[in-house]
Amino acid sequence: MLQLNPGERIYLVKRRHRVVLMSELAPLISIFFLISLGMLALIFISKISWPVFLVRYFPEISKYNLRFLLLFFLSLVLSILWIAIFLIVTDYYLTCWVVTNQRTIDVELLGLFNLTYSSVFHDKIQDITVSIKGFLPAVFRFGDIQIETAGEFRQFIFRQIPDPELVKQVILEAQKDYLIQMKKEGL
Repeated sequence: MLQLNPGERIYLVKRRHRVVLMSELAPLISIFFLISLGMLALIFISKISWPVFLVRYFPEISKYNLRFLLLFFLSLVLSILWIAIFLIVTDYYLTCWVVTNQRTIDVELLGLFNLTYSSVFHDKIQDITVSIKGFLPAVFRFGDIQIETAGEFRQFIFRQIPDPELVKQVILEAQKDYLIQMKKEGL
């Protein structure tokens, strides 16, 4: 869980753009529905027989109902697709970037049970670069932000976030406010 310092306020929380999430989910959801339709078709088909060459070489196979075996294996594929969809959505919601009045925090899901928190205080930020590459990022206004730091983590990269120019401005304003606050406190 994200712990804030005393007096720390959240300015902005960003996740990857929803277009990126939908582009990852669209093929899986399409396959999911196609397999579901295939399973419905298998349920209503009265009789499916084994290919003749299989029955000729393996006569024992004919005692097993091909329709039930196909339904069983397709249901296993649906279960695997469901798990893949769950993992993609979980990664989307648990990976985020938080800008506060004191620091910028990178929360990254590296595995199902491996959440990593990295942060950089605003006085350590040396440079912020915005990169928007490609047709979809240009149309939907999302891109990457790279933050160069003077700390032990040399780079923070926020990938595929919406409105990267706005996020850069918020970080720069937070940095300015933080430096003013540090001067007032004499640090």
